[in-house]
Amino acid sequence: MAAVNPALRQQISQAFVSHRLNNSELVAVTARLQQCESQQSSPQDTADLLKLYSQVDVDQRDAVSLEDVQQAVAYLRLDTSAQRLSEDKPWTPYERAVYRRLSCLENDPVPTAARPESKGSAAFTEAVSRNFEQWDLDGDGALSNVELDKALANPELKGDAAAAAVVLRRQSAALQSCTNSAPGVTRADLEYFTAHGVPDNSTATFKINMGFKANCKAADNLGPAPELMSENFDPTLVEQGRAGSCVLLSTQSGATPEQLKGMLEPLPNGTINVHFADGLTENVRDLTLAERLYHAKSPDGGRWPGLVEVAIGQRIFGHSPKPDGSFRSAANGINPEEASRALHGRSIARANLDAMSIQDTRQMLISLMDCPQPWLAGSRKTIKGQDSLVSIEDLHNGIQNNHAYSIQGFDADTDTVQLRNPWRHGEWVIRPDGRDDGTFSMPLRDFYASYLWVSVPNSNN
Repeated sequence: MAAVNPALRQQISQAFVSHRLNNSELVAVTARLQQCESQQSSPQDTADLLKLYSQVDVDQRDAVSLEDVQQAVAYLRLDTSAQRLSEDKPWTPYERAVYRRLSCLENDPVPTAARPESKGSAAFTEAVSRNFEQWDLDGDGALSNVELDKALANPELKGDAAAAAVVLRRQSAALQSCTNSAPGVTRADLEYFTAHGVPDNSTATFKINMGFKANCKAADNLGPAPELMSENFDPTLVEQGRAGSCVLLSTQSGATPEQLKGMLEPLPNGTINVHFADGLTENVRDLTLAERLYHAKSPDGGRWPGLVEVAIGQRIFGHSPKPDGSFRSAANGINPEEASRALHGRSIARANLDAMSIQDTRQMLISLMDCPQPWLAGSRKTIKGQDSLVSIEDLHNGIQNNHAYSIQGFDADTDTVQLRNPWRHGEWVIRPDGRDDGTFSMPLRDFYASYLWVSVPNSNN
């Protein structure tokens, strides 16, 4: 007589919906569970196999059919969980994960952490080591974020040195974790990274290695900056750089080119005043090549988007300084309220989708169409401080976690949301449109399962 093991079933289900088990691994672990529940093997045998396959750097793929996967899903009763999802009650994070995983079983990507990226780029660490002494301004043997900010500001920095400084600044926290020997990136961190990559985080290793290659190429191809006021000020053509400014760029999309151009005032001394919509002004100097790589840019290699990022970083740092003393850190993760006040002079109204049902979300999107733009949507967050691959909130569907998109529209007849990624690439992959330009559509259910909040400027101020 079969004896159901609820604890193991729940553990397997959670691992599958969070993409810690691929389709093949699910079939194998569920088969072992069936043996356990028919008393042909011990629960520990199932637990051991689950533990092995749940490791983020393990990706065992044997040939299985879609029918095999569906049978495993049915045995775990995950299909019943999906069928119980209603439109008139809010879904929990787990229910959203169940929907995302089961709505397209064919979407079974190889996790980044399982890719063969076990060592750091020797070319990257060599470029950093070559400049380490020059960048280490206080001579303490560790590169702080403030020191790296000053390295980026050096107009003489070119080629692979500029590329290395950009990646080092963006990934400094990951590199510091290599040895945790001191605040800042040390030579010991670089040596460890070259030999082993970032400990327990092959995703970060992959980003550093690929980021250095991409920035080396960009440094070679980035030509002289055009005359500032002749740049292309179309906000929909801006490309995000290494700074975490997706909220700012998505908020920016609600402004006209004329409004954005009017924010900038070049001065005779070569600096630029950036005038914000709420009356505040920040004075910034022009960008170096390394800063043009790090910050957002217009399609002609223009630097006005980067100048706005620097200005808003200075603005935020003035009232909310970061512990590391860096204004560039203040420009990462700008909140929608600050971005809206700076660019549009308005506060925002923000809706939390976790507290709303699909019906509520539909009505909210319909009413949104009568509100002033821009309309922003924030994707679901992962567990801070952990690899996103161990979180049920990790999306694995082309939507980036912890990222802000602009809502372009909502079609109530087809129940479809139109969105834009400020990266100008990277889309929902379940129904690709064949153009990876960052603009795409999603059915409302999939939007609801992948996003956490929606914001809109208030119209009464």
